[in-house]
Amino acid sequence: MTENILTPLEQFQAFKDKFREIAEKTFDELTTSSGVNPEANRTLCKEIQDLKSDNKKTRTTLRWWTILCVFMWVVTAVSAITCIVKGFHNGWLVPTICIVLGVSMLVLLFWKIHPIIKKYKSIKNEQEILIKNKEQEAWDMMAPLNQLYDWDVFNRMMTQAVPRLEFDPYFTNQRLADLVNSYGWDENFSKERSVLYSHSGLINGNPFVIARTRKMEWGTKEYKGELIVEWETVEIDSEGKKHTKTHSETLRASVHKPIPEYYEKTRLIYGNDAAPDLNFTRDVNEEKLEVGSRAYKRKLKDIEKFSKDLKNDFAMATNEEFEVMFTTTDRNNNQQYFLLFTPLAQENMLKIIRDNEHGYGDDFQFMKHRKLNTLTAGHMQNLPLDMNPRMFWNSNYDEAKRVFLETTCENFRAIYFGFAPLLSIPLYQQIRPVSAIYGTDMPRQSSYWEHESLANFWGDNKFADPSCATKCILKTTENRKDDGTVEVSVRAYGYRAEHRIDYVSKYCRNGNYYDVPVHWDEYLPVVGNGCIELQEDTVDERPDLDPVARLQEINKKLDAFGENSVFRRHITSRIKQ
Repeated sequence: MTENILTPLEQFQAFKDKFREIAEKTFDELTTSSGVNPEANRTLCKEIQDLKSDNKKTRTTLRWWTILCVFMWVVTAVSAITCIVKGFHNGWLVPTICIVLGVSMLVLLFWKIHPIIKKYKSIKNEQEILIKNKEQEAWDMMAPLNQLYDWDVFNRMMTQAVPRLEFDPYFTNQRLADLVNSYGWDENFSKERSVLYSHSGLINGNPFVIARTRKMEWGTKEYKGELIVEWETVEIDSEGKKHTKTHSETLRASVHKPIPEYYEKTRLIYGNDAAPDLNFTRDVNEEKLEVGSRAYKRKLKDIEKFSKDLKNDFAMATNEEFEVMFTTTDRNNNQQYFLLFTPLAQENMLKIIRDNEHGYGDDFQFMKHRKLNTLTAGHMQNLPLDMNPRMFWNSNYDEAKRVFLETTCENFRAIYFGFAPLLSIPLYQQIRPVSAIYGTDMPRQSSYWEHESLANFWGDNKFADPSCATKCILKTTENRKDDGTVEVSVRAYGYRAEHRIDYVSKYCRNGNYYDVPVHWDEYLPVVGNGCIELQEDTVDERPDLDPVARLQEINKKLDAFGENSVFRRHITSRIKQ
């Protein structure tokens, strides 16, 4: 498994099976360490399920008895009203029937119906209290296991399945400096974005970052208003008489005003020294391109026409299907391009684009700017890649195991195929940077990317200005102290909404113009402030620690740092009041 991944699609099944095996083993180890008894939990959950089933039947029975009760009260009321309205002066039959019917209903209601309803309400309440107590018992039973999940459990499993893949405990200044200084990462990217989460590390010694960011862009919203206009006209009929007639018309108007809109995007950023002068952009194909189809032939014809234009320094690959499916007509260096995309790389890339069974097919954008590669895959946009351990918490053991295996395996698949276009290129796996061979002496300190991610984990509502009516872009600055703690100042950039009214002149059928009021909101910038205090782990996690010992170490850090603190990705933090 430590050999190069020369055919990522074909090798996926082996990696997938190994990861599944590791995930099952990890869950079993967590279960053993927690002391949770699966059989006892199954028995308890079965009892809860039976109680819920009985409670559902009770509620159904109670509902029907309640409907009958309401019906009988309606009959009683109708009988009483009929008796009063008819009276005995119109005959004695109808009133007598109404009295007998009403009295009978009242007797049944108070002697039978209400006691039965009271009985079933009591049974329902007792069942619901019992269910609540049993559910709490199940949560208490599973608590030792729920506490053992940690933020790094997925990363550890991923590293075991793919040994060439390494994850950092957190995104460090060292990793960020390497991307900037060695690979040309542009820091201006971060100025208008906030990092929601990030995972950094190495693949075969080359640095990568998987990051989800939030960005604000101005959009436009349509606001609508209306005004009802009434007027009178005098009309003369055929007999010469005057009549006043009232008319009305609803005048409608709209205005378009700017509104802040927030977009989130997940990217894979990867640095590699191969083809250091090459730039290109590859976008997702908008049409389904089957070989021989009209769309395929049309695109191939366009590429051939582009290649024949002497103004363009563009040489087509002999593999026409690769050029159509992985179109990069903006590439600036043909020699380095084909050094990167060998026949094997081209074939690998085509297989990934075509495959929708194991992978996600043609859903990725691939941009290369010199030594830096950026991939944006559709399948990674909504995946819970932060792997918050609370997503695994459950009171049902079997359900907890199912969620754990399905979530981690799906995330493995998503990340693997996020990397797959890079793994398709053999040259990328043959080059290791100097830093990966000799290492660096730079101390491990969390970067502002990690600080922004941490601030967003706590929630922008913790830092937003009280008048803020939108989401926030959180930015941070750090102040490192001599005792090893770090104070992170958080600035929350958002907008408050100020109510405004525009008046739009509209023509009415009565021949006049009227000002239609349109209410809208003007968004004005506001900045909130807050502070996070944090402390990083300065040593690598001990691999020899079992889950219980790891939890004990985490609890020690939390106790030492103070109440309301959280241990997340090797960083202990709390909001400083």
